[in-house]
Amino acid sequence: MPPRASRIAAAGLAAILLAGSAPALAAPAARTLPAGDAGSRVPGYPDVMAEYIQLPGGKAPGTPAALNTASFLRVRAAAGSERPGPANAVIVGLPGFSSTPPHWLYLASQIVSRAGKQSCDGRPCRVEVWVLQRRGANLAETGALTEARRKGDPSIALNHYLGADSIGPDGRVGSSTASAKWKPLSQKDLAFMADWGFETYAADVDAMIGRIRERSGARNIFLAGHSQGGDFVADYAARKRPDGRRAVEGLAGLIFLDGGPSAGVQPEPTEAELDAYFARVAALRSGKDRVYTDASGLLAAIAGPASAATKSVTGVYYALSDPNAEAIFPLRTAGMTPGPGDDFLKTIRLTWLARAGASFDTDPVPGGGVQMQILQFLGQGLGRIDFTPLAGTEDRCDRTPPAAGPTRALGPPPNCVPSGAMVDVTRVYGWIEPGGAGPKEASRAELWLNSQAFAPTRSNIRPVTVSFAEAGKRVIDASDMVASNWYPSERWDFDAAFVNRYRTLKIDRDGVKLDVDKSAIAGVPVYVARRGLTQGVSGNPFPGVKDYTEVNKTGTWQTQEARAISPVDPAINVAIYFHTDFVGADDSRAGQARPGEPGVSAISGTLVDWVLKRAKGLADTPTPASLGVRSRY
Repeated sequence: MPPRASRIAAAGLAAILLAGSAPALAAPAARTLPAGDAGSRVPGYPDVMAEYIQLPGGKAPGTPAALNTASFLRVRAAAGSERPGPANAVIVGLPGFSSTPPHWLYLASQIVSRAGKQSCDGRPCRVEVWVLQRRGANLAETGALTEARRKGDPSIALNHYLGADSIGPDGRVGSSTASAKWKPLSQKDLAFMADWGFETYAADVDAMIGRIRERSGARNIFLAGHSQGGDFVADYAARKRPDGRRAVEGLAGLIFLDGGPSAGVQPEPTEAELDAYFARVAALRSGKDRVYTDASGLLAAIAGPASAATKSVTGVYYALSDPNAEAIFPLRTAGMTPGPGDDFLKTIRLTWLARAGASFDTDPVPGGGVQMQILQFLGQGLGRIDFTPLAGTEDRCDRTPPAAGPTRALGPPPNCVPSGAMVDVTRVYGWIEPGGAGPKEASRAELWLNSQAFAPTRSNIRPVTVSFAEAGKRVIDASDMVASNWYPSERWDFDAAFVNRYRTLKIDRDGVKLDVDKSAIAGVPVYVARRGLTQGVSGNPFPGVKDYTEVNKTGTWQTQEARAISPVDPAINVAIYFHTDFVGADDSRAGQARPGEPGVSAISGTLVDWVLKRAKGLADTPTPASLGVRSRY
C-alpha cells in the first residue's frame, strides 16, 4: 500500500477503534494527477488550459527584487496551446478580500469555453481571463506541495508543513507539531510588506496589461473584480498611470461582481483623515503594527501562514484522495472563536467532498446555524451534508450562545443547532449536491473541491533564494498555485478601503503618491452583477457612463444604450446567489435553462456576449515560450 493510502487508512482505523463498532473502511482509492500539459487542463473543461504566470511587478520600497513580482492565473483555450491565436478580448480579474485565483477557476473556464463555441469573423472566438494573485501568496513555499502531487503522496506535504505526528489518536489532523520542517516567516522578515499598498498592486496590474498587445485601433481589455476586487476596478480605472493617462482610457469595459460599483462616498479626504492614514502607514513601517494578517482580525484563526499552509495541504489531499473517502482534516481547529455547532462539527465524520462543501457553504445543515458567521456572508450555496439526527436525539440541541458578530445572513437564529449527540459516530457522512431533490443553489461542492485542489502543471515560476532578517536564507518556490493567501497584506487591505472611500484622491507625501479621480470614469461600458437592488439609472454611480447593464436579485436592468448593443433577458436574475457564487457558480447545464437558474451561471451566461459585443479588434497575447512556461512535472 503506498504511504498516502496507508496513512489515510490508519487515520480511518483510529477513528473506528474510538467509535467502537464501526465497520472497517477500505483504503481510499488514489486519484492520479495528469502530468505534463494534461495537468493544466481544467477539470471538467478539457478545452481550457490554465497556466500560472509570474512577471516583474511594481517596485515596492524595500522589497527584495526577486519578490517584486506580479503573479496571475492565465486561463485560455487549449487549442493552439503553444501559439495562442489573437484574442478577441482579455479579461483581467481581481479577486476579493483574502481571495485568490482558484476562486475564479470555473467562471474563467466557462467564459473561455463559451466564447470558443461562438464565431468571430469565421473562427472560434477567443477570450482569455487573467486573474491576479495576491502578493502574499508569492511568498508561499510550495516545493513540498509539488513533490506530493508529482509522487501522488499527500503525506509528503502533511509531514513537511504540519509534522509527521500531527495526526492525533482520533485519526484526524490536529495542530502542526515541532516535527514540521516548514516554519512561517516572521513579521520582521516581511517588514517590507508595509509598502505593499494600492499603488503596488496597481503597478502589478499595469505589468500584466503591458504584456497584452492590442493591434492598431483595437480596444479589448476588460477589468473585472469580485467583492473587494470590484472596489479596486473603479479605483484602478480612475488612477493616473505613470504615462499620465487615466487607466480607464485604455479599457474596453469595467465588470463588477458583487463588489462596487462605487464612485466614492466623500469628495476627498479631510486633513484629519489624511493624518490618520499616514499614522497607520507609519505604524506599519515601524513594526508597531503587524504587516501581515495572522490569526487576528475579521478572519481570526483562518487567516495567516499557518492556516494557509494547512489549507494548502488539504488541497493536495482533495487532489489525490477519493472524494468519497473519509476526510482527516477537521472543520474546526484550535484558535477559532467558539460558537454554536462546534461540538457537531468536531464529532461528525465527513467524506472529502462533504468536508469541502461544509467548509465554504453558507448553511451546510440547512437552518442549523453551524457555519462561521463570516462565511455566512462570504460563502457559496454548495448543497448540504447528508445528515439527519439519530432517532430520539432530535431535541438534543447545542445550547452554546452565539458568538458576538454580525447578524446571520440567512435570517433569524435557528431553533435547534445540531450537537454531537445527534451524530452517528460509526458513519461517514456524505454530501448532497444541488439539483434534483437537493437544494436550489447556484454552485456545487465538487467544483469547490476541484478549485481548491487544482494547481496547473504549466508555469514559468522558478525558485528564488531570499535573505530574510530573522529566517536567514530561504528558498521560495511559489510555483504550486495555492488557494490561500499565505501572508495577507495589512497595508493592502487598509489602502483598499481608504482609496475606495473618496471620489478624488491626490497625495504626494511620505513616499505615497496617488492620483485618483473617479469623475474620469466616463464613456466606458459597465457590467454589474450583485445581490443588491438597483432601480433605474440611480444605481449607476458614474454620470458619464451611458452603457450600463446590471443583473440583480429581481432581474436585469439596462440603459437604452446597453440594450441597443446586447439586450439581456430582463428575467435573468441572481436570486439564488450568495457572495462567492458570482465567481464559482455551476454552468454544467448551459443552454438547458435560463442563466441564473441552478446549473446555468448567471454571469458567464450573460457576460460572454456582453464582452464580445463591446470588444474592438484583436490583441496579441504572449506565447508560453516567450514567458518561459514549461511543465513542472
